[in-house]
Amino acid sequence: MNALTASEMRTADLRTIEDVGIPPIVLAECAGRAVADLARDFLSEVEGDPIRVAVVAGPGNNGADGLVAARYLMQLGYEPDIYMAAKAADCNELCRAQLEIMQGLGASVSFLREQSPEFFRSGLRSASVLIDGLLGTGSSGPLREPYRGWVNEINIANREVIAVDIPTGIDASSGMVPGPAVTAAATVTMAAPKVGMLLYPAASYVGELWVAHIGIPPAILADVGGRYHVMTKQQFFFWLPRRSRQADKRSAGEVVVIGGSSRYVGAPVLAALGAQHSGAGYVTVSCPASAAAAIGSHLMEQIMVPWPDSDEVATIVNALLDVTRHAGAVVLGPGLGRESATQDIVRRFLTQTTRPLVVDADGLFAIAGHSDLVTGKKAVLTPHDGEFTHLLGENSDAAIVNRMKAADEFASALDITLLLKGPRSIIATKEASYVNLTGNELLATAGSGDVLSGIVAAMLAAGCSPRQSAAIGSYWHGVVAEYLLHEGKHSIVARDVALNLQAALHWLDEREEEDDGYLTRVV
Repeated sequence: MNALTASEMRTADLRTIEDVGIPPIVLAECAGRAVADLARDFLSEVEGDPIRVAVVAGPGNNGADGLVAARYLMQLGYEPDIYMAAKAADCNELCRAQLEIMQGLGASVSFLREQSPEFFRSGLRSASVLIDGLLGTGSSGPLREPYRGWVNEINIANREVIAVDIPTGIDASSGMVPGPAVTAAATVTMAAPKVGMLLYPAASYVGELWVAHIGIPPAILADVGGRYHVMTKQQFFFWLPRRSRQADKRSAGEVVVIGGSSRYVGAPVLAALGAQHSGAGYVTVSCPASAAAAIGSHLMEQIMVPWPDSDEVATIVNALLDVTRHAGAVVLGPGLGRESATQDIVRRFLTQTTRPLVVDADGLFAIAGHSDLVTGKKAVLTPHDGEFTHLLGENSDAAIVNRMKAADEFASALDITLLLKGPRSIIATKEASYVNLTGNELLATAGSGDVLSGIVAAMLAAGCSPRQSAAIGSYWHGVVAEYLLHEGKHSIVARDVALNLQAALHWLDEREEEDDGYLTRVV
């Protein structure tokens, strides 16, 4: 599924209107109807007569969509109270036309600049559902008065809010929330998700995210929005590798995990479990000799190959090159530690290996300031935000200002695949970027990232590209957390993620998607 920036959405709108010939009033009609359809679902649970809906409409296309929604709800027997942010003369042509229709139908219309805050506050509290049609995707920067005050009143009203296209106050491209913003129970976005609403902090204001298919041709969306994508169930199953009936344990995928130390025994074990339970047929753990006994005691189906008991870096690196010579993927870093000698081994290994790589944890620490070691390699780097900041070094502020942009630029500069972990993980490459929406708070447990590295490596070893491997791994990892929450778990350990990969896969396959061809639920 494509995701668009604000400027890409403007281009898609313009091309639909000018090249295809669909007039703005038709797009608004489809958008407003979709908002009304979702509002009706919320209102169906409300008792009373009459049932009131407050529609807060801005002077532009977003307001026009909200007014169309008000008309459909009025036809269904609900009583919309319309609160306009501007007089008719100050609205654009599309919004003005919809306002005149509502006035002709006898709807209750108030102009906020002419009313007291108490009047607006009372009206919002008398409604069962609020529709936020104030500002759309073209808005950026902190809200100024009186919009700032209106947004605060909407939030204080403590009613379920349905946002038209995007909650007022959030940046559609970056995901930043520079000031007050509407906190929605659901958002109906038009044609495609906007990149910013997929990312935190903005994502916490969006609520349920629905895409309304309003008539913009898919070819136009694909053409103007080829960079950003949402990882979907359909894409996941399309990319997920299948074993051949003639497969043997090595052709099913050979993964080597280089990691572990006397202090961190569990990390390489968890990575190995993640690889094995997601499909790798042959998994080896290679660790320092001092940790081999402790780590080996936790391995059953995996092979243990200790490093040579030597102080010579070259001897150890040669041994690692030998054990990985047939590997379809190498996981480098879980639990290795950050001692200078270990870091030197990692760097020397990276200069010589040609195997596909998943670099995680202490492996990432080793390449900070040495990005040339992975540049252009068939590699997936899997930092969380803190590790990513360390990798960026003096440019670390970029990740705070715009997480997606920073990920894109980093992956493009190094020509690698970046899996930036966290709520709403980002998979960035030189050509395209994906946002993963699966997962929940259960993944906030030590070692879950190690399991993820193993899953990604198993996909690489099965023949997937680095981009596909990172996207599959991130999506599957998140689905396991959703499955375990569905099963009633309130906390888990990382091993639970690995051991439930197959059960979660079956659950996902059986789970029905909410899509009627007109409205599609994204998250």
